[in-house]
Amino acid sequence: MSKKMYVTVNDICEDWGVSKAQGYKMIKQLNEKMLKINPNLIVLSGKANRKFYEENCYGMQRNM
Repeated sequence: MSKKMYVTVNDICEDWGVSKAQGYKMIKQLNEKMLKINPNLIVLSGKANRKFYEENCYGMQRNM
């Protein structure tokens, strides 16, 4: 099964062992950070872009 484009609060709660409230805060921070980099991007409330999440939370490098 391929990975979905977005992570949800349940994914974050499972990965980090945090409450849903904290998971939503993390998603909000990620989306705000992503919009600062490029204000033209589309973000979904309650979801974070998987690639951006992995790069910023796990320190994975971008493959260019």
